[in-house]
This record gives sequence, structure tokens and C-alpha cells, in this order.
Amino acid sequence: MPLTEDKVRNAVVSKLSSMKYHPRTIKSLSEHGVDIKARHERFSRYFLVEVKGDPSDGVKSASAGREVRFLQGLGQLITRIQPERGYYYGLAFPSSYRDIVIRRLHPALLKLLKIHLFFVDDRRRVEYLTWRHLRATGRLTTD
Repeated sequence: MPLTEDKVRNAVVSKLSSMKYHPRTIKSLSEHGVDIKARHERFSRYFLVEVKGDPSDGVKSASAGREVRFLQGLGQLITRIQPERGYYYGLAFPSSYRDIVIRRLHPALLKLLKIHLFFVDDRRRVEYLTWRHLRATGRLTTD
């Protein structure tokens, strides 16, 4: 069963809460704007997270659907980046996107844009990765 955007969003909100970030705004599918905006409980530091779910079961090519949603999420997030604000940014996907995302995003780009990655598995566990994690695992190719 595919992980919907709502399920991914809820898991990421829980993860952010465990990191001391509390939601200020959580958008539904029909609303425009960043999906999750959370503020750190002690510092004036915000996380803006764009969330995507799995393609529906009826899609002809799930891998092509993931690729399109990945690019769409990345584009939406990039248009929201405000370097002068010092925000952190996040992309959140089901774990089925992991290979696509890691293959496509170089650690140096993630560092430069302050983008963090969240991958949610079927049991709603969240894997949280930064550019440092990808660099440490040897993901430094220039494909």
C-alpha cells in the first residue's frame, strides 16, 4: 500500500517535534504554500518542509511517478528558499524515493541550500539525513 502525503507529513511532524521543532503551519493537499513550517522551541530557527507521497496504485509506472514528484517537490522547495532568513529546508518522501533522491542530490548542494532529507517507511519510522550523512557514506559522485 502506497504511503500517502498525509501519512508522510504526520510522521515528519512527529520527527520534527522530537528534534524540538513545533509546527506553526501544516498545509493540506488542497492548500498552497510550504507543507510544514516548524519553529524550534528555544531558538528563532525555522524548518520549511515540502512533502510528497507515493504515486497511487493505478499509475502505469510508479518509478516515473516518483521521479516526477521528486522533481516537483524539489522545485517547490527551491522557490521558497530565502537565504537571508537562515531557515533550514526539508524534503520529505516515502522510503521508496530514497535511491532517486540520493542519486540526484549531491551533498554539496544540500549543504549550500540547507536542505535536509526525511524518508518515511511503511511503519512510519523516519530516517533523517543531512549532507554530512551523505558525504560520510561516500555519496560524492558527480553523475
